[in-house]
This record gives sequence, structure tokens and C-alpha cells, in this order.
Amino acid sequence: MTFLLIPGAERAGRVRSAQQRHHANAVAVWQGGEPFGVILRRGPREALGMVGAYVLACRLPADMVPGIAQGEPIEIDQVNYRIAEPPQPDESGWLLLQLEVA
Repeated sequence: MTFLLIPGAERAGRVRSAQQRHHANAVAVWQGGEPFGVILRRGPREALGMVGAYVLACRLPADMVPGIAQGEPIEIDQVNYRIAEPPQPDESGWLLLQLEVA
């Protein structure tokens, strides 16, 4: 059986996987599945040189959390969080999740 691949799809997948391994600073588990690397950001949000709200956000590959939605729980570094806002996808296949402690 012959499979047709989109040109560059395999390479793009390898790049995304390498990016995830290189930049991940936390480990997440969603719905009891396999652990995977995420980029967790905690701290004050700065805008125009002033500190505003506290940021609790996570970037992760969209294919690791198919169908994830606002209000759902996710475990990151053994801490339970809830998704505070609708997930925001980007053009690279990653999602930005705004979190709150569950």
C-alpha cells in the first residue's frame, strides 16, 4: 500500500518534536495520558514598562491535547490547573493556554 505524504510534513513533525524537547521546562499530563513537555510561564506580566497582572500560561503542541477546552483540568509538574480561557492556537500547531490553579 502506498501512502502519499504532504511534502515536508515529516520534516515539520521532526522540527516540532525537537522544539518541544529543547524548550520544555515542565511536564504535563492530560486525561491520564502519557507525560509530555510543555513551556510553562509564571510571573508578572509587563506592558509598557509597568507590571500588570500575574501570568500563568502554558504553550504545548495541539496534537498532544486534541479537543482540550476552557474549564478542563490539566496536570503540570504534579500541580492541577484549570484552563481559564479558550485555547489559542498558532500557525505552528501549538496552543497557548491561560491557566488558573484548580
